[in-house]
Amino acid sequence: MMLLQLDALMTALLIALFLLLLTTLLPWLISVTSSKSKVVKEELVELVGCPKCGYESSRKYEKGDYVGKVVGTCPKDSNSLIVKAIYVEKHTYAQ
Repeated sequence: MMLLQLDALMTALLIALFLLLLTTLLPWLISVTSSKSKVVKEELVELVGCPKCGYESSRKYEKGDYVGKVVGTCPKDSNSLIVKAIYVEKHTYAQ
């Protein structure tokens, strides 16, 4: 009789341990499987702006550009356009 109770208790503990492990690992499994279906494309972009009127625009990075470089004229007031920042934009696409 005591042996049957011990077997039932061990079975219940094993089931509880399995359920605890499953609930702990389930969010991780979901994140791993969903991240594989996404494609991340990185693009180098630069922010150019006019120091006089405040006009700003972003454009694709061109080789040789650097922060502070004069890259053209402002369409609003014909002053110099200067590279203000260079950064990476990440675009995520679902497969």
